[in-house]
This record gives sequence, C-alpha cells and structure tokens, in this order.
Amino acid sequence: MKSRIVIIDSEKKSRNLLENIVTAGGYEAFGAETAEEGFNLIATNVPEIVILTPLANHKQTLSLIKRLSEWGNHRIIVVSIAVPEKKSIEMLDSGADDYIEKPLTHGEVLARIRVQLRNIEKLNKARGMNPDEKYSANGLNVNFKTREVTVDGKPISLTKNEFMILALLCRYSDRVLTYDFIMESVWGPQISEGTGILRVNVANIRKKLEKGGRRLIQTENGVGYRIIG
Repeated sequence: MKSRIVIIDSEKKSRNLLENIVTAGGYEAFGAETAEEGFNLIATNVPEIVILTPLANHKQTLSLIKRLSEWGNHRIIVVSIAVPEKKSIEMLDSGADDYIEKPLTHGEVLARIRVQLRNIEKLNKARGMNPDEKYSANGLNVNFKTREVTVDGKPISLTKNEFMILALLCRYSDRVLTYDFIMESVWGPQISEGTGILRVNVANIRKKLEKGGRRLIQTENGVGYRIIG
C-alpha cells in the first residue's frame, strides 16, 4: 500500500504542484484548500505525512501546527517562502518535523518525505512494532499494506477504525496495549469520549472474527487489549 500524504495549501497552483511531486514519487496524495478540509482528509485517510503551507497570520499558523501535531501520529512538513529564522524556529518548536523553503525542487521534497518515512519506521521498530507487512496466527491473516483481513481464508470486512485497531494489536502482538494508547493512535489525543467508542469497535471486531468459540482478542481488565498470538 502506498504511503499517504495530505497537503494543506490554500493556493491551488502550489497545491497542485505538491500533489504532482508526491504522486510522481509513488505516494498517494490528498489535497485540501483549508485546514478543516485537511483535518477531514486526515481522519479519513490516516496519512503518514502532512505537508502544510503557512497561513497569512503567523500565530494562526503556529496554532494550526500545534493542533495538527496533537491530532495523530503523522509527521508534519512545512513548505514556505523564506521567512525570518525566528518564525521557522517557532514553527518547528510548535510541532513541525521539517521545514522546506520555496522555490521547491522535486528531488528535495521527495528526499525530505523519505527521511520522515524512515523516521516513522525506526520509531515503530523501537516501540517493538512488528515491521513485517503481514500478520498470521490462529487462522487470522492481516495484510497491513492492502488492508485485507481473512479468518481461515475467508475475507472479513472491517470499517476503517476497526481495521486500524486490529492492525495496531497485530503489529504489537507480544504486548498489551492500553486503552489510551489505542485511542490516541486511532483517533488522536483530542479524543474525549472515554473508552466507550473503543469498546464498541472492539466488540464489533470480535463479532466478525471470533466465530465458533474462537478467541483472538484478550481483554486485560482495567488496562487494555492484546492479540492472542
């Protein structure tokens, strides 16, 4: 599955250029004209990277970067015309992972994207996440790239959030994942509904996977869940 990149840029010409660069690099691009459109795309597509061009108001830009950094686990690359060093430092301190000055070159943009994807991979490995593209145990098979799930060879249809929860459990198959960790990974740290939404999704996953008395997901009461490998 291609890495997904959301581009938030109010200028159509600039946004199209970035989309073309990203697509030419073999990634999947999603363009948004406004911040709110960008957040909708992030929630729908769960990108690895968000590319952002600053707003006209610098303080609003810093606020947006901070909000983006709290929304999920993606990396943030700011693309901007040259600004005073103080402003670029403030953007990085607010949560941006990289800063690129215009005019852009295809090679530099793609190189910066590759750096962030490598950083994500290293972090996942350091956390103990299974780096393989697939998980297979007890008749359950999950392909992280194609998002295909089967049980005893039979395809299982999951919603986006159900798949994200299952994939997270499978990637950390030797560990118990806390409720907070799962919720922040799937919905972002802004989630505030308690654990109810997570419990409903896990119950739905169990209904689809655990037929005939099979047990695949174990509840650690008061802590979280783990996949039974």
